[in-house]
Amino acid sequence: MFRKLLTWISGPLMAAFFLWLCFRGVSLADVWEQLKGANASLLLLSIATVPLHLLTRAWRWRTLLGPAGKSVRFIELLSAVSIGYMSSLLPGRVGEVLRPALLSRRTGLPFAPTLATVGVERVILDLMAVLLSGALALVLPVSYSGLGAGADVALLGKMRTLGEFSLVGGLVALVLTSFLARKRIVIQASLEARARRSHFRVYRAALSWFAGLFPGLVAFATLRGIVRLAAETAVIWSIIGIGIQWGIRACGVNLAPGAWLIMLPILAVGIGIPTPGGTGTYHLAMKLGLVNLFAAGESAALGAGLVVHAIAWIPVLIMGGYFIARGGLSRSGEGSGEVPEDAAPEFSR
Repeated sequence: MFRKLLTWISGPLMAAFFLWLCFRGVSLADVWEQLKGANASLLLLSIATVPLHLLTRAWRWRTLLGPAGKSVRFIELLSAVSIGYMSSLLPGRVGEVLRPALLSRRTGLPFAPTLATVGVERVILDLMAVLLSGALALVLPVSYSGLGAGADVALLGKMRTLGEFSLVGGLVALVLTSFLARKRIVIQASLEARARRSHFRVYRAALSWFAGLFPGLVAFATLRGIVRLAAETAVIWSIIGIGIQWGIRACGVNLAPGAWLIMLPILAVGIGIPTPGGTGTYHLAMKLGLVNLFAAGESAALGAGLVVHAIAWIPVLIMGGYFIARGGLSRSGEGSGEVPEDAAPEFSR
């Protein structure tokens, strides 16, 4: 009981603390002036990228599900993704578990390997995408990335070196992931056996968690699957990044065309801290990134963080609410009156 209460309270408290850090020393009048002068056309373009992001994320999930995903109607995938993202406003990151649980409930796909695809999506694809995005920005010309505007020259040189190593590391990680995917059955069985023999609970839990990811690697077992996942991931994060760029520019902060590449990993760190919907942490990450790397004013940077974060949730709430209303939380056939065309096959190990 106490642990659950702590989970629900800690997130909002952390959000309040990070919001205090954001607003500390910033004139509220200046922030309000920044918000009033926002470009409506660019804001609408930024909002429009959010449903497109959810659509492409659902499409990539079908690829990650492998052969089992072909039996699932796309609307079921989009429904689970939309409701899962909407629920990320709740404490405890429940959306990451709710999404595969909903899909499993409505389609008959086994829950454990479906959950594994979400883990692989986050731990491998999305993490790699934001790291490679930042690495690419660091090795591109300053005229495109805009990094020379506010960053110290010596620091920028070190960051570029880090970016070069990250690009190489990303390619190595893809090769390693492909190898693990082809050997997933043997490796998973070995990890599970080690977990059963271990007397240390933390070590046992870590091995079991890692072993649980391997069913989600099925799409990485072929070169075609890797290329397709890489392309879909690039599209997803390009949509996210361009939407963020439009939102920032709408608030009066002028950025170079490729500035979103370096903002993605910065904002990902903010989202990664467990506050409801990234509240506070996202805004602080936006403010620090724009001020320290792109020489933006604090009021403008904070205003951009508030606007971009807020408008990103409008389509999510609308789409998530729509799918809940049409029976997205019930079993297929209970609330929506729809039944899958084919029975979903089991995941192959």
